[in-house]
Amino acid sequence: MQLLVNALIAGSLAALIAGGLAVVYGVLGVFNLALGQLALIGGYTTWWLYQVLHLPLGLSIILGLACGALVTWVTFEIAVRPFFKHHRFLPLVTTIAWSMILDGLILLVFEERPRSILPGLKHIYEFSGIRISLEQGLLILATLVILLSFAYVFHRTSLGRRIRAVVQHEHAALSLGVPAGLLHGFLFVLSGVFAAAGGIFIGIDQSLTPTLAFPLTIKAYAAIIAGGKGNLWGAILFAYVIALLEQLLVGVHWFGAFYVPAGYQQTVALLFIIVILLIKPAGFFGNSSRTA
Repeated sequence: MQLLVNALIAGSLAALIAGGLAVVYGVLGVFNLALGQLALIGGYTTWWLYQVLHLPLGLSIILGLACGALVTWVTFEIAVRPFFKHHRFLPLVTTIAWSMILDGLILLVFEERPRSILPGLKHIYEFSGIRISLEQGLLILATLVILLSFAYVFHRTSLGRRIRAVVQHEHAALSLGVPAGLLHGFLFVLSGVFAAAGGIFIGIDQSLTPTLAFPLTIKAYAAIIAGGKGNLWGAILFAYVIALLEQLLVGVHWFGAFYVPAGYQQTVALLFIIVILLIKPAGFFGNSSRTA
């Protein structure tokens, strides 16, 4: 049961990031490979505001999300918008370059030392052999609230109908007066806010280090590929599945003889991508297409 709880905690982080990116891919058809860096910027900004400037935690989180949104908007304007209309694969190159720039800035400003938003002992509760901290419980609850709120907006509001219209047929939506260009930017920035929330999640539950950026990106894209590119709920589901597989890999006493070292945990997402592409290239909830 403890492994399931750990998977729920880790999956909540991945679901935030993968969910936002699934919508972005569905609308723009592009991948943002600076995703992990945007998550770290949200987390590091919150850490600096709370631990260095000693602002209240709630205000620090809000400003951390705002900073993540701002850097995501800059990313869209510099590395995505000028290129994706020419070819949807161009942002792969430009966002890789942008991610390297952000890596350098993060190292320069925050250095390599681990940074924790809430250092020290957590408020641990134990029942039926399961250990979970108050902070982890609140983070899981916050993730569910965010995802359910987004689901309501996406399926029950006029904004959600406009988003779905752009996803299904952008040119037809434009002819009906839907501002597709504005929605492109809005959804891209929203994905950055989700990523920043994930970075804050890490900073509260564990510690932030610059090396986390690439594993975060890979895990999110593994979930998107498995769920079906552009399928929001498929990506969220497989974010939790990948987290569960990671916990099982390092948490099970295999054959009663050995444990897999924790360092191999990050390989799960990479292997997952390979297996899914071999078995189900369009993803489990994606639509396969044929070309004549």
